[in-house]
Amino acid sequence: MRKIRKIAFGLSFLMVLCTFGCGKSVSSAKIVRDDLRVGGTLSFVYDKNSREIFVGGEDEVFQYSAKNEEKGFDEGNRFGLKVIAPDEKFDLKNAKLEMGGVSYLSEDFLEVIDGQIQRFFYIYPSFSKDNRKVTFAIVWDDKTQKQEYKIIVVDGTRFMDKNGEIV
Repeated sequence: MRKIRKIAFGLSFLMVLCTFGCGKSVSSAKIVRDDLRVGGTLSFVYDKNSREIFVGGEDEVFQYSAKNEEKGFDEGNRFGLKVIAPDEKFDLKNAKLEMGGVSYLSEDFLEVIDGQIQRFFYIYPSFSKDNRKVTFAIVWDDKTQKQEYKIIVVDGTRFMDKNGEIV
């Protein structure tokens, strides 16, 4: 009887672990530049396998963006990306995004057009010559694993300040 209880407890523990700690592994998101090209004409390379996004290059200039109260952005050097969900079928109502120590629910970051949640969102992280890497993570659905992505400003990239000076 004791042995059956141990086995039942072990199986229950594994089911709970897989329900909450494990998730289905899914393909990486498709990531492209945003339509407005926020940040300027910087080079952009996305490695889907490592989930790393490389921005800029030798003597390329990171444009300065003014404050945008509508989007809730402070002024600074921002880079715009469009992140598109993998092809798998998800319940995107439960999607979550983490960036800069803040967690967002799907209604806070996924685009909504004509009342319909879209399969993409835009992000505009801020960079500086001292802050050249930003990480964000996505959980597409309660049943999927968290995916972590890194945006890295390539060495040699220069930054424009609010006065138009290149530093």
